[in-house]
Amino acid sequence: MKPLFLVFVACTLCASIVGAQISVDVTLVTLVATVTDNNGHYVPNLGSTDFTVIEDGKEQKIAIVERSDDLPLSIGILLDASTSMRPKIQTATAAIDRFLKTLGPTDDMFLMSFSGKPKLEQNFTNDRNKISKALHKVQLNSRTALYDTIEMGIVKLRDAKYPKKALLLVTDGQDTISNISLEQAMDDVRQSRVLLYCLGIGSGSSVNYASPGNQSPQGPGVNRGGPPVIMLPGGIQIPLPGPMRRQFPGAGGSQSGRYPGGGPYNSLESADMQVLDSLASASGAKAWLVSTDTDNTDTVMEDVLNEVGAELRSQYTLGYYPDHPVNDGKWHQVVVRTKNTHYTVRSRKEYFGAGNATASR
Repeated sequence: MKPLFLVFVACTLCASIVGAQISVDVTLVTLVATVTDNNGHYVPNLGSTDFTVIEDGKEQKIAIVERSDDLPLSIGILLDASTSMRPKIQTATAAIDRFLKTLGPTDDMFLMSFSGKPKLEQNFTNDRNKISKALHKVQLNSRTALYDTIEMGIVKLRDAKYPKKALLLVTDGQDTISNISLEQAMDDVRQSRVLLYCLGIGSGSSVNYASPGNQSPQGPGVNRGGPPVIMLPGGIQIPLPGPMRRQFPGAGGSQSGRYPGGGPYNSLESADMQVLDSLASASGAKAWLVSTDTDNTDTVMEDVLNEVGAELRSQYTLGYYPDHPVNDGKWHQVVVRTKNTHYTVRSRKEYFGAGNATASR
């Protein structure tokens, strides 16, 4: 009996330890941070003593700092397959093919195309050849279900193998048929832990930002009498256009966006950079405009995707344990800084305490 009793005690202790580990894991808040210097170069070799994390005005004790080059990645590629992409699809496909080579050998990825609705072209795999073959079989069709596809991509990443998750969206158009609104798509992005990188394709002459006077804001979430904003809980505002847009040589011009109640479309066949900026910024990622007004669109697109790959491998994952339950059903403001004031940090500005299932979306 004594040996059996010892086995029982050992199993009980193991169960208690596992339970404790699970409890600790679900109370950890993690954030992905991109750190650049004054020249825009990614900053390597930072540790916990180099960062400051402030949640709801209170500094937190950083428990972990991990470099992204040590972490595997799960990523979904969302490719616009609307008919307006016909003259650009070959360039986009070739650029994505090259982008795949920047990913790690164990990185897990899927491919989803979208026109009137999202379509999973290739499920999760670390085989780049499967993704490449699926890319070259994408069929173009009418309409652009942009918001539905972002939501579907976030949902798909719930099945991801790795904690670090990202989406790469490549589009030349504006939403025309989604079942969900921009507000819902934004809410999905804000509640997820997914980085959303957006590559918008369009003519600089047809995507100018509408001036505040041309806006006719309606309803909650827009700023009457000024530039459109997305209102976050606690009165936080994300302005449109977002500050994270990066223009490459040949990627010029201002943009005009559509926001519920906002200014008119200048062209349904040009990316809405206001929308892409705000979605990418809310996730802690970035959006780019690739102009079709130049002869080097393919080179510009390749440069953009090379930067996305470099950024994903140059980030930091920070973790801390707040002094409240993570699943408290509240929004929390988060600021990440480096103690070196010459560095710039980009990361999420908030998270929602909706429990482990929602937080991991």
